[in-house]
Amino acid sequence: MMKLQKAVKQETVSVAVGTGIGCIGVMALFLILHLIFPESTVKFDYRVVLGALCGGAVAVANFFLMALTVQSVVNVENKDDALRMMRVSYRNRMLMRGLWVIIAIVAPCFNYAAGIIPLFIPGFVIKIRGIRMGITQKKPAAGNTSGTGHADASTETGSKTESETDSQALPEEAEASEKTETSVETDSQALPEEADTSEKTE
Repeated sequence: MMKLQKAVKQETVSVAVGTGIGCIGVMALFLILHLIFPESTVKFDYRVVLGALCGGAVAVANFFLMALTVQSVVNVENKDDALRMMRVSYRNRMLMRGLWVIIAIVAPCFNYAAGIIPLFIPGFVIKIRGIRMGITQKKPAAGNTSGTGHADASTETGSKTESETDSQALPEEAEASEKTETSVETDSQALPEEADTSEKTE
């Protein structure tokens, strides 16, 4: 059985927390719209809450499966096997999301809008974390040019930067994997030719 890496656990928890906050925001938005426009079609009831919670669960599961794929592909030396694993993971995860969208629209117990919106929240969470990591890494670099009196602080921030870089690596790999998986779907014919060319060159 494959052992989960620490980065996978940390980033999944972070995405889950961010998605949970986003789902609360979705429910709050429905409540506010319902209070402002009580006669409109926007209603706040159990269907909104149930849709947001289930949609958030599907979104977190999608990220977790993608992170597992990234962890597995890193250890695969054969390019064709790695591409095959990403292709299968992408198709399965898109199937899972597609099934949930259909269920959210068809099942009367769900508000389809509240159920679909959370699917896009993990992407925003990853981008926001990437921006924050970039800003945090730039600050120590700027502080190092101020003089020699900050040597101890530089050492401390350097160790923090290393840990932050490790935690940032997974979202970047996951986002890159997502883009690679998408390109695999559109360029599936070109990839085998590229692999054959690399083999001939070797």
